[in-house]
Amino acid sequence: MGALMSLQKVSYTYPGNQHPDLEDISLEVQEGQFVLVAGLSGSGKSTLLRIMAGLIPRFYGGDLQGEIELLGKRLAEWSHRELSSRVGLLFQDPESQLVTTRVDQELLFGMENIGYDRPLMHARLQEVTGALTMQPWLKQPTLHLSGGWKQKTLLASIIMVRPRLLLLDEPLSQLDAASVDQLLDYLEQCRRLWGISIVVAEHRLDKLSQRADTIWYLHQGSMQTRSWAEISSLTYPGAWQAATPSVGGSNGGRVAGLAKVEFQYPHSNQPVLKECSLDLQAGEITCLMGANGAGKTTLLKLLIGTIKPLQGQVDVLGEDPSRLSAASLARKIGYLSQEPGDYLYSPTVREEIQFTCRSLKLHDHSRTNELLEQLHLQPLAQRNPRDLSWGERQRVALASILVAQPPVLLLDEPTRGLDNKLKAELGYILRQLANQGTSILVATHDENLANSWADRIMYLHDGILLEKESSQYPGEEWIGHG
Repeated sequence: MGALMSLQKVSYTYPGNQHPDLEDISLEVQEGQFVLVAGLSGSGKSTLLRIMAGLIPRFYGGDLQGEIELLGKRLAEWSHRELSSRVGLLFQDPESQLVTTRVDQELLFGMENIGYDRPLMHARLQEVTGALTMQPWLKQPTLHLSGGWKQKTLLASIIMVRPRLLLLDEPLSQLDAASVDQLLDYLEQCRRLWGISIVVAEHRLDKLSQRADTIWYLHQGSMQTRSWAEISSLTYPGAWQAATPSVGGSNGGRVAGLAKVEFQYPHSNQPVLKECSLDLQAGEITCLMGANGAGKTTLLKLLIGTIKPLQGQVDVLGEDPSRLSAASLARKIGYLSQEPGDYLYSPTVREEIQFTCRSLKLHDHSRTNELLEQLHLQPLAQRNPRDLSWGERQRVALASILVAQPPVLLLDEPTRGLDNKLKAELGYILRQLANQGTSILVATHDENLANSWADRIMYLHDGILLEKESSQYPGEEWIGHG
């Protein structure tokens, strides 16, 4: 087993930054090796994968130093077309990577680009979609996919090319538990049968640590040698309970919800939601759980009025959200989608938060500084949000919503890209908001989040909304319709 890729004394600085984002990185990836990249949010994991994929500095600019080789040849000497057949990279944000409008077209796109013949393409399509149980989704529009299904579609498209090196950035962040096990089993098969080398940057370390041959730990842009026990300690696996107050939210009455809502996407042959009813109470944190594609994001979009129900009623503070102006809606309800880039347009983090204040004519700007401190964004206040890591952008987008102090807050996978310490601190902030009367609905796959934060746990299954009796993680004993 030889070295597939090597990096020697590699340092990189993004455009406009004063200090290196990665410094003096030396490492090797062997043929057929499974590598786990660990580290806190903003430590440089995504940047390292972009360098290994040949995207830096080609598409990001900046200053790259050191030597990088793939199969004994300098990475810079490979054409983009040559690299695309040998190195596959799954980004954290699937929206930016989708190209076509239908799942089967997306799966074939990479192979078509490289010039594979039709029989091979369709043989690979059957193999990969069978392994990942994707056949029922092949004709679905990519626009209507959940975040987890977009991620799974893109990963399948990359695997179908069968690259020599597979780079995955937070591939488990939007997958339900069954999909995680299924994906990891298939990656092991790819490694065993075809010798594919796999490098995964993740915060969900438990299952990956059992499969990885080696673990790289990044800290503030530098590679450090750590034992698994040290990495477990540094990534705060037990920080949830310690950082979350035990005081529950105070029920202050109904503020928003759905009443017997049914919804079905155009060109779909079955409804996503069936007579769903949900009352959101002031001062209460509700976690909404369910498998990938169950309809969690759809339910949130109904509450913000971007889609309308086929039947039933949706209201926020007694009004139909689809009839409200954008400014009126923003004062009543805050929505953090799975794509933080949707919110980020200003040149600096501080200006991004202040933009909300100006748009809604909020005169108390002390809230900006408070949120910068609470969300650990003060050192990044003058940085361009789009230059930040996924987890950092997630926090900036959240700050730009929280500054308006809306009475209803909807969060779609808010812990994606956050390390466990930041998750715990986010939980503390949300609990404080709930104690002040905010009604919070969180769509998530994160079991720890539901166990530690939720006053109520709801579960979407086959279009039906169910409620859990206790605050334990959802199991078999769902008790009734929400």
